[in-house]
Amino acid sequence: MAKSDVTLGDAGIRSALRARLLVDHGDGETMVIEELGVCRGQVRIDLAVVNDVLHGYEIKSDCDSLRRLGGQIELYSKVLDYATLVVGDRHLAEALNAVPCWWGVLRVYASQDRPKFKAVRRGCKNLHRDPRSLVELLWLDDAIALLAQRDAARGVRGKPRRIVWDRVCEHFELDEIAAAVRAHVKTRAASQVALRPS
Repeated sequence: MAKSDVTLGDAGIRSALRARLLVDHGDGETMVIEELGVCRGQVRIDLAVVNDVLHGYEIKSDCDSLRRLGGQIELYSKVLDYATLVVGDRHLAEALNAVPCWWGVLRVYASQDRPKFKAVRRGCKNLHRDPRSLVELLWLDDAIALLAQRDAARGVRGKPRRIVWDRVCEHFELDEIAAAVRAHVKTRAASQVALRPS
């Protein structure tokens, strides 16, 4: 089968992209997380790189459609520092017009051994993150522990999550919330890896 005849599916692209990200960020301080749910689980980021930023990668193979992309862009834009669309040739032109200018775009193409990637557009930092959407990535106990650091947890223990999240937004700046979220997401991911059977 000629390389041009190979149709790349999501699973193969995801595996190759994960391997590339692990090589690019093999510093021991970075977590690469699959299917990170954001905005109370409304969407899941295909692959998220978590270090001193939160960088999401959304895969759209030639087997996919771009039907859900608009909604994903809206929600990802609330929480991600950086976003990259990984797209096959079939959707490349349409995708370049669809994603905001701060999104990066990686073209994925077939190679003899595994999918390869080429940067089509470099992304830049998202300047429109929403602190309330970010804080929703904290579990309730994490959010209360964060408030306790500022002696601001009084009166919210035992309250619904939305009240706790609102309190965090009152007492912490956006970048402080983002740093706390990254730390907790990394800790949670590391715990899940440790619990997996060997």
